[in-house]
Amino acid sequence: MIWTVVATIAVAGCGWGIWSAFGASPASAAATSAASPGEALQQQLLRKNVGKPGDPLLGRMFQDISARYFSSALPVIPVMWEPGLAEVGKLASDAFTLEGMFGHSGKHSIILLNPDLQKDEPALMRALCHEIVHAYLFTTGDTSTGHSAEFQSVLKRLSQQGAFEGIMATDEERTNLRTWLNAESSRLDTERDQMTKIAAEIEQERLAIERVLADIEARVNDPNAPGGRPSEMEVANAAARRDAYNSRAIDMNARAESGHADLAHFNKEVTRYNLMLVYPDGVDTTALLRAKAPRQ
Repeated sequence: MIWTVVATIAVAGCGWGIWSAFGASPASAAATSAASPGEALQQQLLRKNVGKPGDPLLGRMFQDISARYFSSALPVIPVMWEPGLAEVGKLASDAFTLEGMFGHSGKHSIILLNPDLQKDEPALMRALCHEIVHAYLFTTGDTSTGHSAEFQSVLKRLSQQGAFEGIMATDEERTNLRTWLNAESSRLDTERDQMTKIAAEIEQERLAIERVLADIEARVNDPNAPGGRPSEMEVANAAARRDAYNSRAIDMNARAESGHADLAHFNKEVTRYNLMLVYPDGVDTTALLRAKAPRQ
């Protein structure tokens, strides 16, 4: 029995800077002579599950994707949970998490998914779409197990049509965006610190001007108040100080609005970057970035 096996994996512990999605690449091999322990286990898991009915919910998800994005042209393929996928990556020299597999032998095809995906619906959709593309290409006569240009083209179409959350990107695009995010994050942190300092200074000035204006008003209304009636120079100086404060406050508000816009753009790019990281083979979630909270 010859199995064609393709898999979706999540990279573990790469460290940021190496974010290209790695696909498991077990070439077609006889079940009795798998090239590695990991491949042998994959063959064993596929043999164990072939002929079994798929999970009903996963089956409905498969049919929905087939109807929405393949005009219901895909043959019905059992899709089921397989806990044993968690053990496959442990057998590799570079540990990874196997999220899904598509296999075919004779008239039988099957998709296996890692039960850990039940905790993360977006990751589940990415893995399922990944395996469905392999299944689709198999119906066109493509029996390769790699991620060819045709594979990437179909998967990109699904991404653009909203089948799953993820953005196709090259290593260079991811690296360039991460470089910008690092620099912009540092700039925004510096701007936050500066704005906090300036805001404190402006607040002190506001309170001081309020005291000066209150004193002048009290002396205008009560000639017998301490200090006597304010001179024209005092009034003019207070007005000038008030106007300078108002001008600075207006500039501060404009700078704050610009900062809010920059922060919103940064967070949007963080979301885009994270979707690049998880497209669609999966990646170590510790490499994902977090959005910045707005200034208070």
